[in-house]
Amino acid sequence: MGVRIELLHQLDADVATSSQSTLVPVAAASTINEPAPEAAPSHTLPQTYPAAVGEWTVVGPPLPAPMAIATVPDHYVVLDTLRRGDSIYLSLKRNDLSEQQISLLNSALSKVFNANSKSRPNDYYQLVVDTSGVVQKFLYTPHRAPEHPVIVEQIDGKLVGKREKQTLETRQFIAEVYIDDNLTNAILAAGEDDGLTDQLTEDIFGSVIDFRTHPRKGDRIRVLFEKKYLDDRFIRYGRVLVADYAGQIVQQTAFHYAPAGGKGGYYDDEGKSLARMFLLYPLPFRGINSHFNLRRFHPVLKRPVPHLGTDYAASTGTPVHAAAIGTVTHAGRKGGYGLLVEIEHPKGYRTRYAHLSKILVKKGQRVAQKQGIGRVGTTGRSTGPHLHYEIIKNGRHINPTSVNRGERGKSLDKKHLAHFATYRDSLLDQLNTDLQRTAVAAGTKN
Repeated sequence: MGVRIELLHQLDADVATSSQSTLVPVAAASTINEPAPEAAPSHTLPQTYPAAVGEWTVVGPPLPAPMAIATVPDHYVVLDTLRRGDSIYLSLKRNDLSEQQISLLNSALSKVFNANSKSRPNDYYQLVVDTSGVVQKFLYTPHRAPEHPVIVEQIDGKLVGKREKQTLETRQFIAEVYIDDNLTNAILAAGEDDGLTDQLTEDIFGSVIDFRTHPRKGDRIRVLFEKKYLDDRFIRYGRVLVADYAGQIVQQTAFHYAPAGGKGGYYDDEGKSLARMFLLYPLPFRGINSHFNLRRFHPVLKRPVPHLGTDYAASTGTPVHAAAIGTVTHAGRKGGYGLLVEIEHPKGYRTRYAHLSKILVKKGQRVAQKQGIGRVGTTGRSTGPHLHYEIIKNGRHINPTSVNRGERGKSLDKKHLAHFATYRDSLLDQLNTDLQRTAVAAGTKN
């Protein structure tokens, strides 16, 4: 398998913004070595890291971005990372903090951070404890939002908590890749990760391009996108500003645009929204095991059984979201479906999400498009972890991949079209100019 990568470089935006960033004009492009995303540390006990915190005894892994702790004699520091199924409480107990100190720490922590609902695997912390076992400082960093660390420290003999907000730097990048087998592999080969693939396949083209059937070898995609950094460490992707898919089966350009006083979204070059009633995929696009097929041979029953939906290969626990707005009509077990969520939508539509390991909604609940409704599993009549997805219209099953066929997106209000056209052209000029500049600098033809 090979993927031809034409270019990937950072645009020299040199702009530091908060996570609520706005589009900033890009200066002359320059090629730099971009930092790769850092993996979360693994947990190993015990270890000593004198270089990190003076001569204190330290147990646990080094943190991705060590926080500054003033050197204080007769103290020790614990570094730890939450594991799958872990909690802050269990981690502190594992590191021999007393129940009394855990209670005091939790009391201060709870005023600024809900540990029960907000803590996640790969969150990490530093704990400073004196020789009598009293907590002096607790620095907790959410892995998904390291710009919002939680700090609990002794002030006038009492533990006091606060949550900080650090500024993320937004940098702009451009990429042009050619597909060999699929978009996921092309993006990975370009040095990016699934976060960018998910934006392209879900948030942007998720209702208009079927990435299972449409891509062909040699299809090209050009992207101008943002990445967020904290102290030169990649944190997450920002917005995709423009994405241009030029394929043999489908051609589609998407521009991120927010009309004055309105919500941002993706529009084609005529100012028509790329949003549709249904998303084509109810989970992050990774692969499909079995397609809509009226004559499929069933692997469990060992006989031909109509397959009235689509099976998406995914590991247990993968998030599943609603393909369209609607009302939950079933949330529980249902025969061979196992754990099932069924949603009723306007215009006589219903969707089913089967074999779940966990259900996150209740019967009668209203849900929004792309709202989380469950987790992939293998309950019911299933040979392995996957999501079975069905669409039913007026009592008849239909092929999920054809649900949006012939649909047209809602156009921007006429009063916004002139401004949109100017904005669209500026983004295209920026993309084309910088791709050409990079190609020339690399000594290649664009």
